[in-house]
Amino acid sequence: MARGLPVISHVGQFCDTCVITKHRRAPFPGEAQYRAQDPLELVHGDLCGPIAPATPGGRRFFLLLVDDATRYMWVALLTTKGAAADAIKHLQAAAEKKSGKKLRTLRTDNGREFTVAEFAAYCAKEGIQRHYSAPYTPQQNGVVERRNQTVVAMARALLKQRGLPARFWGEAVVTAVHLLNRAPTKALNGVTPYEAWHGKAPEVGYLRTFGCVAFTKDLSQLKKLDDRSIPGIFIGYADGAKAYRIFDPAAQRVRVSRDVVFDESRRWDWIKDGGGQAPAEEEFAVEHAWEEGIEGARTPTPVSPVSSPSPVPSAPHSPSPAPGEQGSSGTEDSTPLFQEETTPAAPIPTPAPEIEHATPLEDDEGRLDASYDDEPLRYRTMENILGDDSPPG
Repeated sequence: MARGLPVISHVGQFCDTCVITKHRRAPFPGEAQYRAQDPLELVHGDLCGPIAPATPGGRRFFLLLVDDATRYMWVALLTTKGAAADAIKHLQAAAEKKSGKKLRTLRTDNGREFTVAEFAAYCAKEGIQRHYSAPYTPQQNGVVERRNQTVVAMARALLKQRGLPARFWGEAVVTAVHLLNRAPTKALNGVTPYEAWHGKAPEVGYLRTFGCVAFTKDLSQLKKLDDRSIPGIFIGYADGAKAYRIFDPAAQRVRVSRDVVFDESRRWDWIKDGGGQAPAEEEFAVEHAWEEGIEGARTPTPVSPVSSPSPVPSAPHSPSPAPGEQGSSGTEDSTPLFQEETTPAAPIPTPAPEIEHATPLEDDEGRLDASYDDEPLRYRTMENILGDDSPPG
């Protein structure tokens, strides 16, 4: 093809310059080379967050655990990263009690919430083998990383399709995990994660449209002409009870009840039904914060924000919780859902001092130079220009 080229006899010689300037990442296998056969043989874990805005209870993170054999998921909403270790212990105890098996291997990244000495000692004591993904390599823990993206995407869709405020993302995430555990997945042949974990097919006749209008039976002492139900918003399923979670915008409470009538074709009208002003916009977005130089930092994945309304209710009364009610929305603590925010007053601008101009001199033409462009001359007065010293001469 060309004449005059020299004959190179050391084609296989190592070139450090080529490695330094052209080094690429090693390819990843198309599918996992190992798949657990028994429940709790291998569990994948990951922490997602911080998420803005925080939930009414101050949660900004959620922990997701995925069983490798059954693909069953557990989720826990957390206030800080440091609470991840305790959440894993609680979920482990419940899973081991349910399945009758012991957790054998836990695979996570190298985040500090998973590598603290106290949690490492606990795993060693319990006989739990730890697997870690290489730094900046989430592909090695792809089972939970992919599930994490699916949960966040479904939570955004649940909030968007009914126009719920972004601060309800915690309820949306828990509901998304509840639905995905009962939905088929290509990782399992003909069964759902719920069936693979519990050994029986799930019952899905009770599922309702997230965010729709729901009417809860009022079980308090009523007069003859009082209303028999309370309108609200369906935000999820009660944990450990055959009941629904209904948010009451007027009372700012979450009601847990089985006596609920749903209008699944209707969304809540925050202006008409809530009696307040038009809600302001908020964004539900996952923030990726990491410290430079720390091994195991997760590679940030951009998450598209979703604009959603935020309710601004009109000064409702705060009755004491009735039976079947919880004192907050979206969380189990008693933190108030909405806190009044005060807007700082705008600073009053300081008026500029007036400039006093003097009458032009009669012999101005003698003071003009070549750069003069025929603009009118103006003189301003200046006080004490020479200071306290007497003028020379």
